[in-house]
Amino acid sequence: MSIPPGFRELTEASGFAAANGPWFEKVEDGRAIRAFRPGPQHANALGIVHGGMLAAFLDSAMGTAVWHALKRRAVTLRLSLDYLGPGRVGDWLQAEGELVGHDEQVAQVRGRLYGPRHDVLAGLGAFALLSRQRSLNIRS
Repeated sequence: MSIPPGFRELTEASGFAAANGPWFEKVEDGRAIRAFRPGPQHANALGIVHGGMLAAFLDSAMGTAVWHALKRRAVTLRLSLDYLGPGRVGDWLQAEGELVGHDEQVAQVRGRLYGPRHDVLAGLGAFALLSRQRSLNIRS
């Protein structure tokens, strides 16, 4: 299946993202949009995308929003989610985060994950901002 215009595969992905990808991203008007096309490996016993997979994907997109807005790495402190509809295997699912506030230690982010027919997941999160000097160690 084709990838919508403007998206690039996150070939530098590691860990969870690499194991559950491929994941894609495009940056539009200064905001990052993450996307993936779930396969059978992402499904639960009902044949829809597992809620944990959806939560992890939205969490990642929300953390990416912090990076694009503040140029700071961040880790999740709190994540509140509302499941709005099913994610379907084979659909192109997109997720976006929006920074709604921050201080020197914590960023507040609103997130949305949606498919071709409806919103799938909405979230609010608090993210701890890591030190600007902290390097990103990627495990292989």
